[in-house]
Amino acid sequence: MEKRKLGANGPEVSAVGYGAMSFSDMYGPTNETQSHAILNTCRDLGVTHIDTANVYGVGKSETAIGSYLKSNPNALSEFTIATKASITSDADGNRIFDNSAEHLETELDKSLQRLGVECVDLFYAHRLDPLLTPEETVANLSRLVKKGKTKAIGLSEVAPSTLRRAMKTYPIAAVQSEYSLSTRFPDLGLLQTCAELGVALVAFS
Repeated sequence: MEKRKLGANGPEVSAVGYGAMSFSDMYGPTNETQSHAILNTCRDLGVTHIDTANVYGVGKSETAIGSYLKSNPNALSEFTIATKASITSDADGNRIFDNSAEHLETELDKSLQRLGVECVDLFYAHRLDPLLTPEETVANLSRLVKKGKTKAIGLSEVAPSTLRRAMKTYPIAAVQSEYSLSTRFPDLGLLQTCAELGVALVAFS
């Protein structure tokens, strides 16, 4: 499997990664036995980049990865693990995006516990927080690098102008964006901006 580096300061990962939203029930019923079988196949094929998030099955995806790593300790040195936070709910149950320092650290701490690791390879702000500037969000993320809880940081679903502002605060290793034959948003400047700034584009569909 071809390897690629996520940004200037991010990890080296397989060119094709695995999106572990399927380890929750979001695409239909599943269980840890099935999830573990998929992770075994990933290792066999050289797919070493595993992408998850705290909201995938309300932690179920991270828990499945964590139980696999506990049963297969050698996998921890083979996999690079990315997770995300910021999507949450207000008191009325409405979906909101919270990139405050307290929320990001609290959620990352929970993710680390579910994954059974002390540090992840990459931690994304899952969406932009409308109450914070991009600079403030990135500053809050960078604190977690300095605390040793993530090795690199990323953003998800951002415009080229936002990425430029963010990079002035702290190096962004990766930007995640929907990109497929039917969704071409990154062609409108994001791909070019990532290439110019040395930021990896992690595509999902």
